[in-house]
Amino acid sequence: MAEYFEMQNEETSIVSYDISVIPNDFNVMTINSLIESGVISMPAFQRNYVWDRKRASRFIESLILGLPVPQIFLYQMDRNKYSVIDGQQRLLTIYFFVKQRFPRSGKRTFLRKVFDQNGNIPDSILANNEYFQDFKLQFAKQENGTQHPLNNKKYHMLDVSQRSAFDLMPIRCMSIRQNKPEDTGSIYEIFSRLNTGGLNLSPQEIRGCLYTSPFYDMLYALNSNEKWRILVGKKEEDDKFRDVEVLLRSFALLYGEKSYTGSMVQFLNRFSKDAQKFEEEEVKKCNQVFEDFLTVCEPIDPKEFLTKTGSFNVSLFDSVFVVIAKKIILSGVDSSKISSEAFDSLKNDTAFRNAITHSTSHVDSVKSRLSLARKYLYGIIDSELNSEGEDGK
Repeated sequence: MAEYFEMQNEETSIVSYDISVIPNDFNVMTINSLIESGVISMPAFQRNYVWDRKRASRFIESLILGLPVPQIFLYQMDRNKYSVIDGQQRLLTIYFFVKQRFPRSGKRTFLRKVFDQNGNIPDSILANNEYFQDFKLQFAKQENGTQHPLNNKKYHMLDVSQRSAFDLMPIRCMSIRQNKPEDTGSIYEIFSRLNTGGLNLSPQEIRGCLYTSPFYDMLYALNSNEKWRILVGKKEEDDKFRDVEVLLRSFALLYGEKSYTGSMVQFLNRFSKDAQKFEEEEVKKCNQVFEDFLTVCEPIDPKEFLTKTGSFNVSLFDSVFVVIAKKIILSGVDSSKISSEAFDSLKNDTAFRNAITHSTSHVDSVKSRLSLARKYLYGIIDSELNSEGEDGK
């Protein structure tokens, strides 16, 4: 089956890093208080809570019994501020168990957004049975047919020795700080290699952990835009945030087309970090440009952005977006209208088809499809760009 978003995976080049790794053995109650206070933050939009109650119960049982559990990796953002690199499921399980509430499976996307906005789950939502059920430990019967001694127990139902064992159980937390170079490249590499939770993070999930910013908040909001969902051809947002990555990639090329060197992963990482510095007005400008772009694209049948297999062609979209968005910035919405005939001519160009279907992240492919999009949509030849001022934003 073809992936819904037609993207090309690539390897990142490896560079040397100077990092500090500091181990800390925090007990469970200390960890819970650090979560409650916001010292340990769950990266915005990393992923939903995915464990079921049986798996969560086994983890809690391990803590009560004093059995070793995998270490947790934290990224030190500031002196008393840490973001979770690996261990979100375990940390949230502790948090939910102490709260004695377990999230319902159909409500976890909503709850993730609530947690992102508040740093925790407000009591009013925790108490709402539409979103949560009681967190009672769940175990199968033992081999001799008797009930597991912890079955159906909540946190406050543990006896004194059990609760003490749980509260004081230490968990190794590895605090990582990158010293050089002055970016977050090592953290991205660690994210992409760790898999102790059993579920790989997508590149965009990793970026969502590392590059939180008002610009990223805007991307998440745009991803819910009804016109954008129609254009993408899928009502529901992608669980792995590949649709958000499409938006990010398009803005990255809009800002840095000429700085692209062939590694899309590193290009998007650099732009995400740069976008953290965007002022409020710049973020609003990006939002308005995208809204205007959707208006300009209204004459185009949304199905035109899909491949024959029904996948959303990211390379087709980003080339069209960059060219139209630059025209909007330079000339306004009214001067940026395009015809469906011009769009069809672009798609039917053999060189353009090759550039959006083969080696799509290669520098030559990116340059070729952007150049052809300018030519067909607005009659602009790249040699004219400097005279028209279209060197970027």
